[in-house]
Amino acid sequence: MGFAHPTPIQEAVAPIILEGKNLFAGAKTGSGKTVAFLTPIAQRIFEKKAEMALILAPTRELVLQIDEEAARLLDGQADVVSVPLYGGVPIDPQILAIRHHRPRIFIATPGRVLDLAHENLIPFHKIDIAVLDEADRMCDMGFAPQVTQIMNLLSGRSQTLLFSATLPKVLNDIMGEFCADPQRIQLDAADQSSETIEHTAILCTRRDKLQKLVQVLRDPAVHGLIFVRTRIRADELYRRIGRDLKNVGVLHAGFNMSERERTIRDFREGRIRVLIATDVVSRGIDVDKITHVIHFDLPDALEDYIHRSGRSGRAGRAGQTFAMVETDNRDQSEKFQQLKKKVQFTMMGRAAQLTDSPPRSSRPPSGSRPHTSNRPHGGNKSYGDRKPRSGQARTRRPERENTVTKKTKPPSTGIISKTKTLFKKVFSRKKKSTQPRNF
Repeated sequence: MGFAHPTPIQEAVAPIILEGKNLFAGAKTGSGKTVAFLTPIAQRIFEKKAEMALILAPTRELVLQIDEEAARLLDGQADVVSVPLYGGVPIDPQILAIRHHRPRIFIATPGRVLDLAHENLIPFHKIDIAVLDEADRMCDMGFAPQVTQIMNLLSGRSQTLLFSATLPKVLNDIMGEFCADPQRIQLDAADQSSETIEHTAILCTRRDKLQKLVQVLRDPAVHGLIFVRTRIRADELYRRIGRDLKNVGVLHAGFNMSERERTIRDFREGRIRVLIATDVVSRGIDVDKITHVIHFDLPDALEDYIHRSGRSGRAGRAGQTFAMVETDNRDQSEKFQQLKKKVQFTMMGRAAQLTDSPPRSSRPPSGSRPHTSNRPHGGNKSYGDRKPRSGQARTRRPERENTVTKKTKPPSTGIISKTKTLFKKVFSRKKKSTQPRNF
């Protein structure tokens, strides 16, 4: 599979898995973690020390990535086959695949496992090894109840392996119930980025942010990912930069599975050079050609920044990350100050605009009006205070006369005037006779 020597995480966890012990492991993204658990699992199945394994992952993209690695590992083996199972596509082809291939390794999202459980297609009593990959992410996405339900179905399970960057309370409860006395391996801090990734902060404003992004993308050597917060932002950015650049794609949860697979395939094969995406691919894509990761929208958490950035610089390769920071946006400035505590950045742009104390937001507080405005009519300034145009004499507003003028009745406002008119019409009508009419 191209590994001349095992990576640190592979060297640390493989002996523990081969011994059949429970394991909790954490390591930096891109460290060879998938092969770290696939290889000893396959070895145990070959040696008939285990019969079947179930690997749970939070996203369809990650399921497909793990299955791709498993297919490379099991190439040429007729007895040990893996099958990917995920939602968002018809279930019938996956049912046929299970019946035809009789897989020994199931790689699945939790929801699809429960769908197939109702069909009695997964032999839970024969599964010896259960793996929770990106377990913290599954808990964040609300899969904890489904994971608990699945673990309860695995009556024949003898080994549980958890791979997670962090250990939230929900996952800690799951470990306490289903992963007794695990061996713990934490090679690196969860909030530590790979040493092969160089981090650069591009200081900009809301107005010139898009222009600076296009300048970066004009470099033909850039083959990268652009992360944004929402699918609406992704579509909008795709429309705007697609006018100036070619070979740009977009990927988010709004596309169906066939479209997402085609986009990732085009990106992997180089037909798409720049891919705009949401966090749906922050942990589910492994492309050798990725040289740059651009955070067009900064994530809320340091952990998400680390996982996004980890799409580059994988397996010891060099990577480049750009964080685009709006200096006139207080929220982004505060996020960047938190990132700087853990990540070493090279600054690009006017660094003086971004100090340790974040600037005040350019947006006025709720319920207040700004003292000045850039609007054409001068905001709150009165008409007489406007500056005259070039070559035009400034006119002075006439002083208000103190003479008493004849008082006139102010005109009624529209709704009051209409109401009064309606009442006059109603009460001025003659009362109709109540006697029956003869025809």
